Amino acid sequence: MNTLYKMHKILILPNLAGEPTLVGIYSCIQKIWKLTQSHLITQPLSEGLVPLFMDLRAQGITFESLYFVRGPGSFMALKLIYLFAKTLEITQNVKLYATHAFHFNENFPIKAYGNCYFIQADSTNQSNTHESQTLDKEAKELNIHLQSFHTPPQRKPFVLPDILDLTLFNTQLKPLYLLPPI
Repeated sequence: MNTLYKMHKILILPNLAGEPTLVGIYSCIQKIWKLTQSHLITQPLSEGLVPLFMDLRAQGITFESLYFVRGPGSFMALKLIYLFAKTLEITQNVKLYATHAFHFNENFPIKAYGNCYFIQADSTNQSNTHESQTLDKEAKELNIHLQSFHTPPQRKPFVLPDILDLTLFNTQLKPLYLLPPI
C-alpha cells in the first residue's frame, strides 16, 4: 500500500422509500473506524452511485473494503448495491462485507408490502400486531419475520453509525430476498 494514501472503509445504506441512500466514509483513528464524511444520494441509485464513487476517487479517497446492507429492504436498492459491490470486487479487488439492515434503524420494523413489515424477533410491541410468519431458513437464523400490522408501526430511517463496528459484518453477501416472487 502506498503510504501517500490513507485507506478508508465505505458503508452504503439504502433507506426507506423517499429517503436518500446514505454513504459513509470511515477513517481509522486510534484503531477505531470513525465516520469522517457522509454523503446522501437523493437521485435514483442507478444514477447516483457511480458518480459519487467517481467523485470520491477524484478526491483521492481510496478504499480496500466496502460494507453494505443486504436486506431486508427495497429489492431494487438491494440488487443495485449488490451488483455495484460485486463489480468493485471483480474489477478493483475490493473486499466486501455485509449485514442485515436492523443494525442501522434501531431494530424498528422495515416495510415489506401492504400492511406487512419485516421485524426482528423482539423489535416490536406484539399487542399492535397479528400473525407473524417465519420466512426462509436464513431469515429464521437471523430471527427475521414478516409481521402484519393493524395500524402502521413506527419506523425509523437508517442512520450511519459514528463508529463502524466491523464485527457486525461478514462475507455472506447474497441479498436477503425474503419475499416470494409475485
